[in-house]
Amino acid sequence: MMHKITRRALSMVAAGCLLMGAIPMSGAATENSTKGATPMRKRQGLSYTYPTAYADWENGFMTGNGKMGIIVFGDPLNDTVVYNDRGFNKAANVNTPTRTFNEVPQETLTAIKKACASGDFKTANDLANEAHGWKDGGEGNRHPGYKMQITISEQGDVTGYSRVCDYTTGEIKVNWRDERGKWTRSSFVSRADNVTVQQLTAPTKGKLTCSIALGTDPDMKLFGGMSFSQNNTTTHLNFRAKYGANTGDAGYEGVTRVAVTGGSVRLENDTLVVEDADQLMMLTQTEKYYDHAAEHFAKGEIAARLDTLSTDYDTLLARHTALHTAIYNRVSVDYNASAADRALSNEQLLALQKTSKQPVKALYERVFDAGRFYFLCSGYEKAVSDLGGVWAGDTNAGWGGFYHLDANLNLQISGGVIGDMPEVMEGYFHLNEAWEKDFQTNAKKLLGCRGLLAGGNTPGERSGLISSLNYYYPYQYVTGEEAWLLYPFWEYYQVTGDNDFLENRLYPLLRQMGDFYEDFLTETEGDGTYIFAGSISPENQPAGLGLSLVNNSTFDISSARFALETLIKVCGILNKEQGEDGGVARWRAMLERFPDYRINEDGALAEWTWEGLKDNYGHRHSSHLVGVWPYREITPEADADLYTAAVKALDRRTNPVTGHGILHAALIAAGLKDEQTVGKWLHELLTTDFYYDGLTSSHDRDHKTFCTDTVHAVPGIMMEMLASSDEGTLEFLPALPDGLEQGSITGMKGRNQTTMEQLEWDMAAGTVTATVRSDIDQTLTLIQRRGIARVDTDAPLKRSPLGRIARQITLKAGESTRVTLYLDSQPEEEVNLTTGKTAVASGSDDPARTPELAVDGNASTRWASNHDDGAWIYVDLGEQRDIGRVELDWESAYAKGYSLQTSDDAEHWADIYTTTDGHGGKEVIEVTGRGRYLRMLGSERVEVNGRKWGYSLYEIRVYPPKPQPTIWQELGDVDANSTVSVQDALLTLQAAADKLTLNVVEADAADIDGNGRVTAQDALSILQFVTQKIAGFY
Repeated sequence: MMHKITRRALSMVAAGCLLMGAIPMSGAATENSTKGATPMRKRQGLSYTYPTAYADWENGFMTGNGKMGIIVFGDPLNDTVVYNDRGFNKAANVNTPTRTFNEVPQETLTAIKKACASGDFKTANDLANEAHGWKDGGEGNRHPGYKMQITISEQGDVTGYSRVCDYTTGEIKVNWRDERGKWTRSSFVSRADNVTVQQLTAPTKGKLTCSIALGTDPDMKLFGGMSFSQNNTTTHLNFRAKYGANTGDAGYEGVTRVAVTGGSVRLENDTLVVEDADQLMMLTQTEKYYDHAAEHFAKGEIAARLDTLSTDYDTLLARHTALHTAIYNRVSVDYNASAADRALSNEQLLALQKTSKQPVKALYERVFDAGRFYFLCSGYEKAVSDLGGVWAGDTNAGWGGFYHLDANLNLQISGGVIGDMPEVMEGYFHLNEAWEKDFQTNAKKLLGCRGLLAGGNTPGERSGLISSLNYYYPYQYVTGEEAWLLYPFWEYYQVTGDNDFLENRLYPLLRQMGDFYEDFLTETEGDGTYIFAGSISPENQPAGLGLSLVNNSTFDISSARFALETLIKVCGILNKEQGEDGGVARWRAMLERFPDYRINEDGALAEWTWEGLKDNYGHRHSSHLVGVWPYREITPEADADLYTAAVKALDRRTNPVTGHGILHAALIAAGLKDEQTVGKWLHELLTTDFYYDGLTSSHDRDHKTFCTDTVHAVPGIMMEMLASSDEGTLEFLPALPDGLEQGSITGMKGRNQTTMEQLEWDMAAGTVTATVRSDIDQTLTLIQRRGIARVDTDAPLKRSPLGRIARQITLKAGESTRVTLYLDSQPEEEVNLTTGKTAVASGSDDPARTPELAVDGNASTRWASNHDDGAWIYVDLGEQRDIGRVELDWESAYAKGYSLQTSDDAEHWADIYTTTDGHGGKEVIEVTGRGRYLRMLGSERVEVNGRKWGYSLYEIRVYPPKPQPTIWQELGDVDANSTVSVQDALLTLQAAADKLTLNVVEADAADIDGNGRVTAQDALSILQFVTQKIAGFY
């Protein structure tokens, strides 16, 4: 039996609504929704164009309620509206109702593990693929249901056209003028009443005359064998579809209730004709029938439900916005964009960004808003967004439009919990619970284990049986996938502290992972270290091996570590599995035998910890870095060496290619506090046609394959770059990209039962101000890595062992605490000496990849050399300059061997750095040199996929030497004599009484509580330390 979270503060109306999620809104969320009800700027999508051909459906405006969705093209006189439903997947053939596969014999499973453990990966792959017997079955591709054509006769020129999607209400409005006056056509999909509402009103100087027709379009490419019919009256339009033979009479239908005010209405064949009306209201519901569709059609249940609803637009909208608006407005971001830019259309903003290396702030605001909107419209209590959200315009949905569980779904929901959308996340939790039994079947039959093995991809809640197994990708050995799927459950607990959820939703699933790893981890090395014998890094293979099934993928190890460590924590909270014979003791013992992560010969975190397996840097997935994001296991404070290796590993993912590859790289970069890489990938997404006109998104650049990964994940990236949180810590602006130096975010949740009611920053002024409300009494470590000079707050404050970047602050349950950080003076901004300078090269392999592209400041353009080991490129710095650091941002075709050289005449060169072991990615090279010209002279090209290309550089950056940093004194040692004494307390007291002045270093040592002021309390603390009344200052 599945348990739902107890509702705690829902109104009677909301509690009764069909589409209201089972997760309660916290008190904080209710307060925030009130505060956010009238945001300071319009949160909307705006366009002055519209699709004119059905095949261009991706540029339509979309809205939905998670169960149903519509695509509105917006043609004023001949509009198309496409109806979608969460159930619209191709019906299963009754002869293959599900995916099937063998129960693999235990002796075969043992042989596969033994082969892997011995390094015989070819035999292991052969055995795994011979044994599974996987066959496809079950539901097929996502597809549209049908379309509505709304036709109005032409009368004069159409002027003043716009289409607007109001993100705060979910309404799409199409506006224009002609000789009949001003027209507005409105649509939304109600969360409260589960109905699509469409309103057509008469123009301001005339009456409404139009025709309404339902049907399909050839460009929908609906499946062969389908049949369609209509059963229309002047009050109800009814479109019916059947999938054809061998589907158990599966089908679907849509019913539209028609309510006309004034004028007349008639049917001409199946077309509804309205004449001289004041208003036309249409209410639509859709439904999928998995069998006996004809019987369901005959019952007329949808029409009966529609007849119970009000036909007053404002009444229906008010019921809907009571839910939608309250959820949507809980979190908002403001990058201080200009009013003029905010008034631009979607297309204008996207075009403007292509001309700017810096963020177009209004576009960054709008894609944040659009992402929250489409994510909300894609989810409800039974489901969350699949690859297409809840929308499809044709049956060519990429990868079936399914839920893909090794990156895509995980990324789409990245902002769901910290973005305070529990109603949408309930759909995610529900799906995972619905897949539980099939995941158990996967584990038992394919790996001989108890517990859960995720399914790779799935069309929806009706099946979690494993997806296509093949030689390239024996998916059954991606054992870390389920842990990643469970992470948002744990994240939700961290945010809410909801013990009922922990015990009844997370624990029953997570407990099974303990069983799984007890059964799966049977092979060991000589010292007892476990071997993950049969392990895959999602969709990738070790370089040069040609096999996927190997040992010890970092992804599988990191995920297993997260699962068991979290299970131990949960058991401690719930007092389960304790004692010598309990599971906690077993799992702790297992963790001690886990293989260590490996740092490879390039200094990067290896994708496989098994010696001899080489990294394949050019791949789109960054699965081995899940320890950074989402698990937060790898941080600068937890393990500096591992953190540095993770930075290098991400640097080498130079071309993630796909939307999901870029998204994961950006989220990892935020976790690595790498603002430059976050900014680089956001800029890439916004300048290479990932976004359509309506600000939905594609899977690849250049609008290839509709997919909502990007639009849904970008708000998560932005939240993670603005605030990072975990148990006991809250970090402000960990990865703020250049160009966003001033702004604010409201309502974001922390993974420590806090809400950032307001976070404001002004980097030019050096201030960060936050109002934080905690649900519990706790002491948090606040971090700002630029350095904290002083702090203003009424809350108790202490220094942190982390030094100047942190302070410890004590928060009271239920109270809002305001804190202002005054940051250390920012060092004079480093100037890249190559920006805009002249670059000269030995040659280029493409007229579009010329040398100046390596110094244009654009991380998405590049120089590509002629195919010669001795190829070179140099930059004219304009005058002699001291050089302290060179950064080379390589594409996958990098130099294994090269020299950096300086010259004053571009003829005579002196080496300042030489290597035969270049690593690619972003190489940061500290040098000492001086000259007018800086040259990279290659000596050996790296081999990429069996071929040596030319050298390829995104950017060459050159910086002068850094000034020497300030040497800070030990806390309490005001006189810098290496001893904390009574003299230090006296100096501090004199400074507090304005009897003497301390320099900045001395004052920092005297400021014991870290509030930026030297006070008598600081002197007392030093005296207490000297007299051993306190043990330390932290």
